[in-house]
Amino acid sequence: MIWAFAVAAATILYLALRFRRFQSWVEPALTIVVAIGLVSALLIWLREDRIPTGEPVSGNVATSVLVADMIELSDMQATMGQTKTSYRVTGRVANKGASPMQSFRLDMVLSDCPGGACRQVGRDDALVVLRVLPGETQDFTTFAVFPGSDLTPVTAPEWDFGVRDVRAATR
Repeated sequence: MIWAFAVAAATILYLALRFRRFQSWVEPALTIVVAIGLVSALLIWLREDRIPTGEPVSGNVATSVLVADMIELSDMQATMGQTKTSYRVTGRVANKGASPMQSFRLDMVLSDCPGGACRQVGRDDALVVLRVLPGETQDFTTFAVFPGSDLTPVTAPEWDFGVRDVRAATR
């Protein structure tokens, strides 16, 4: 479709160069061609947003579903990052489900527990994009940031990790 607008613009320019009377019409004609092209592109863009992509799922087709209970975290460690408020978080994730995993959201809670009395320093979450096949385990690394944790230093850090928003990979 874009070639039609290019042909129209080239025709208008040719006519302007060839015939002197047409030169006064070049600017308005090109403006109209460009405006029609922009409106057409906008309509196509809006229409494509409403068209569902992919194959429709019928009632007899099984869909792959992964839930947070099917994902297991292990060997979780957090080390101080480049700044006092950031931490590098590493660990292993195991897919106990029947579908390949595409990504998950890692929830992290940092608490300071000197002498057993804990106070929550902050919460953060990170999107971990990692394809893990069913029954497999993979290492991952992400970062967490806790603004304001540099004002009261953490002396005895305790971490709590959780998994949510698990997404299955399309086959």
